[in-house]
Amino acid sequence: MTYLFVSVVVMGCSDDDDYRFPPMHTELAEVRIDGAKNVSEVVLDDGRIYSADRKISSNVADTTLRCLCSYSIDDSGSQESFKIYSISTVVSSLPRPYSSYQNHDSDPVDLLSQWESARYINAFIGYKTTDNGNHLFSFCEDSIVPAADGKLTAYVSLHHSRPSADAESYTKRIYVSFPKYYYEGKTEKVVLTIPTR
Repeated sequence: MTYLFVSVVVMGCSDDDDYRFPPMHTELAEVRIDGAKNVSEVVLDDGRIYSADRKISSNVADTTLRCLCSYSIDDSGSQESFKIYSISTVVSSLPRPYSSYQNHDSDPVDLLSQWESARYINAFIGYKTTDNGNHLFSFCEDSIVPAADGKLTAYVSLHHSRPSADAESYTKRIYVSFPKYYYEGKTEKVVLTIPTR
């Protein structure tokens, strides 16, 4: 019979033992890009704004992108403790009119979660792929309808177009964010529909 013995030795380290690493957060945010295509500010969905200095792959300078940000910040929430670890863009665009779509059929996705923030309607979705071609996502303004009281509701849908050569091998998961602020002053309500299986 063979026995395996595992020994674990824990050693103390000088005066740094009491140091607490700040918690890591990952959330959607608006990221402002400066003239040199660098991140200048990160605006969190709760309204907090932090300065940042980090490169990001952006084709456009002086713009704002919807991104998924991983960052750390200490309990004080101070600017000095704010540190970005990663930033990646997410699907977010202004709606296109229904008439601009030649094919109105939208390929289905799996809706994993959906929530609303002050300026966006957000969703975490999955779609089947083998990465053989690009899946295209956009938002379609289906209609603007008045209710009995005269108040307007904008009906918007996520439009998903899968490449014909792409097989359904595994599920890729992404975030999408619809900028509902586009309808501020135009309608009283926005309804987002996501085509599911």
